[in-house]
Amino acid sequence: MILPLWLALAFVFCVGAKSAHAADVSAPVYKSERCCELCPEVRDASRYDTKFLKGFSVLVAGEGDWLFRSQDFRTAFDLSKYGQRRLQQLHGVFAHHGIEVVLVHPPTRALVHRGKVAAPELAGFDFNLALANYKALLARFSKIGFHVPDLSLFVDEHEEQTPFYFHADTHWTPYGAQRTAKVVADAIHRLPAFSSIGRREFVTRITGRMGLSIRPAMRKAVDQICGTSHAQEYADYFVTEPKYASGGDDLFGDSTIPQIVLVGTSYSGLAYNFAGFLQEYLGADVLNTAVPGGGLEGAMVEYLGSDEFRRMPPKILVWEFPRIHDLDMDSVYRQLFALLDGGCDNKVMLLSGKALLRPGKQEVLLNSAANMFTNREARMEIRFADTSVKKLSANFLYMNGRHESLELEKPAWRDTNGRFVFDLREDGDWAGLTLLSVELEGPEAGSGPQEVELRVCRRKTVDARR
Repeated sequence: MILPLWLALAFVFCVGAKSAHAADVSAPVYKSERCCELCPEVRDASRYDTKFLKGFSVLVAGEGDWLFRSQDFRTAFDLSKYGQRRLQQLHGVFAHHGIEVVLVHPPTRALVHRGKVAAPELAGFDFNLALANYKALLARFSKIGFHVPDLSLFVDEHEEQTPFYFHADTHWTPYGAQRTAKVVADAIHRLPAFSSIGRREFVTRITGRMGLSIRPAMRKAVDQICGTSHAQEYADYFVTEPKYASGGDDLFGDSTIPQIVLVGTSYSGLAYNFAGFLQEYLGADVLNTAVPGGGLEGAMVEYLGSDEFRRMPPKILVWEFPRIHDLDMDSVYRQLFALLDGGCDNKVMLLSGKALLRPGKQEVLLNSAANMFTNREARMEIRFADTSVKKLSANFLYMNGRHESLELEKPAWRDTNGRFVFDLREDGDWAGLTLLSVELEGPEAGSGPQEVELRVCRRKTVDARR
């Protein structure tokens, strides 16, 4: 039950006044009623009109103080033919590099906490269909060749004290992360690649309480729409550390890059200790490269473009992502394939050039010699001298007159290298087109010029049509 501030204060005042006369009168009797249902505006999808709010459309009240989003009740877990084909190609490239990939895709809030769904929504939610489709999706990932721990073990969970998900936030709790890490670690233990990985013991302890930043995300969304105010939601805060100091019983020093790497979203952030729990259950070091707010590809793009990956690719890559709709995004695969192949390093150059970008859109590269390479054999690397540049907005003109726009963005709070690498578009008949020119959007008005270098190189073919 959530009370408006003025009513809560009045309630406290009345209780205090009555308590002062407890010796003179009989103890008061109070009746509590459910207060403050979500305002009607939360059912209006048009009210979710900011970048933050769009991720919560639309919010639904659950039992007690639980909140859900309408997308939590979905029963379809679709992977398009295109997405499946590209995932198969991606698995093949990872396998070529000797990297085993473990996919961590947790079930939705309504699947896990069906008992917290309010009666009206529960009546319209086909739990059995949603569960069957979720399991089928995991099976499709597995059939492609990825290692897929079965997280359907957590559906319809009834943990009251340590719930899998927060009551009013989209993230799992540290206890949800802990239970997931145990299942994932058990799957990794069975991989042949794990037998050659150095071991050491880790211990996990509770160091205090964590409160979600300001307040839980779904409650924050309610407050923005309804003009209300909610408190934080708390959970235990865990820290995992090596049992012994470096140089003791561990098999390798701190200078060695771990051979197990975690790429993920905010679910793998420090607050939830998912990487820490993995280390404890694995008995091995895990390099956590998660990028909160980076979506499906954010951490993967940053890691594959890092010095750590170039120096020592992992033997096991744990890829955590809670959403699947981005698996159909062509721009994701264009970046991942290019980075896995080393960008334009040690490749034959087809075009290159430098420019000084000023505010507005401007041409920065022209295929003036009419070099007749096609998209299926070409890759582009764009590097800004200012490594703080996070957004690329580009337009490509082809010799047959067609245009393509591409926007790529890195997390604003992450240190980045100003480098954007991607294969030219190759789905459908785009594969046979030849690039004529490139336009880039310059910095904001009033900003100084930006130095940028562009390279187009010859690459290995990973045909999106296959």
